[in-house]
Amino acid sequence: MKDIKKLLKSEAKRVLPDEKVKENIKQELGYTAELPVLARADGGTETVKHKKKVLIPAIGAAAIVLILAILLPIVIPGGTSPIPVPLPGGNKFAEITDADSFYAYGAASVGSLLASESAASPVSSVESGAVVLFMKSVSDESAAEEKHVETVNRYMSLVEGLLSENAIEATAVAGEDGYEYGMQIAYTDLLGDTVSYTLYFNKIFVSSEFDEGETEEEYAIEGELIAEGRSYPVRGNYETEQDGGESENELYFRAYLDESERSYLEITQESETESEHTSTETEKEYVYTRYENGRRVERTVVEYEQEDGELELKLSIEREGERDELQFESARLNGESVLIAEGTLSGERVRFTVYIRESGYHYVFEDGSYSDHGRYDDDDDDDDDDDDLDDRRRFAGV
Repeated sequence: MKDIKKLLKSEAKRVLPDEKVKENIKQELGYTAELPVLARADGGTETVKHKKKVLIPAIGAAAIVLILAILLPIVIPGGTSPIPVPLPGGNKFAEITDADSFYAYGAASVGSLLASESAASPVSSVESGAVVLFMKSVSDESAAEEKHVETVNRYMSLVEGLLSENAIEATAVAGEDGYEYGMQIAYTDLLGDTVSYTLYFNKIFVSSEFDEGETEEEYAIEGELIAEGRSYPVRGNYETEQDGGESENELYFRAYLDESERSYLEITQESETESEHTSTETEKEYVYTRYENGRRVERTVVEYEQEDGELELKLSIEREGERDELQFESARLNGESVLIAEGTLSGERVRFTVYIRESGYHYVFEDGSYSDHGRYDDDDDDDDDDDDLDDRRRFAGV
C-alpha cells in the first residue's frame, strides 16, 4: 500500500487523466458541464438540477479507476511488472553492542566497499535501443548520469548486506602472519550467497569491566583485512565512557589503501539519544569517509529508517561539493531480487530499480533507459580484471 501511495503521488501527472479525457468521459456518459438555464416568472434565472448530477460523478470515478488499472502498470519500473513485494530484513546496527561486533561489522562493511572498487566502472548502457560501450563518447548529460550511477554502484554491495535477512556472523580463527588473533566475518547477500572476509589482528588493551561474573573488554586493534584476495592494513578503536547521563564514544575502523597511510577508508559510529518523559531512544548511524593523500574526498552517512513496518536504508553521499540522498528497499519483482531506490541526485528527484544478478547490477530508470555495472571484483583471487573484462564483453554482446 505504501508503494502505491508513493507511486500515485510521484506519477500523478502521467497516470491520472487530463481535463480533456475527463470531458470526453462526461460526454460519453451524457453529462455536460453547462447545465440548462431557465427563465423564472419573476425575471430571474435558475439552473436546472438534473438527477444525473449525483450519479454521473460516481460513474466517472469508476471510469477513472478503470483507466488507472490500465495505466498504472506502465509507470511501475520494468514496464508491466507487478508491484514489488518488500523483503524482511534486520537492523544490523542493533547487533553492534561491543568491541567484537563493532570490528566484525567494520570489516564486513569496509571489505564490501573495497571489493566493489574495481567493479564501479560501467559495463554497458542502452540508449535508443542500441547497445554501446562507454569507451565511446557520450553526451555530457549521459556522462553525468553515468558518473552518479558509478558512485552509487560502489555502495550496492554494502546495501545488499545491510538489507539482507541474516545477521553478520563472526567466527574466531587462528592468527596468521605474526598476528595473535583472527576473525572470519560472513554475511549473506540478497541472492542468498555467502560473502566473507578475514581479519587478522593484535589487541591493544583499552579497559575492562567486571559485572556479575561477566567481563566486558574494550580494545583497539592493529592488523590486516583480507578482501577478495587483497590485503589492507587496518586499525580500529572501540572506547566508550559513561558519566551519569552523558556518554562519549570513540569508535572507528580504518583500512589503508597505500603504504603512505594518507589514503584510507574509515567507518565511524555516530549516535544520538533522545529522552522524552520515561522513554529514551537512541539512533545510530555509520559514517564512511574516504581520504586520498590526506584530503577528504567523499563522506557517506548510512542509517536505517522504519515506516509502516518496512525497513529502508538511507544513504547521504557528499562528494565534490554535491550531496546526494537515496533510500533503498529490498524486494522481489518478477521472481528476481531487486532494490527500489528513490531520492535526489544533483538536486533532481530520481527513482530507479536495481536488479541484482550474479553477473552484475542492472539499473532500470523510469524513462526506460538502463545501465549495467559489475557486482563484485573478479573471484579468481589474482590481481587482474579478466572476469570484469568478460562481463563487459558479455553485456556488450561481444
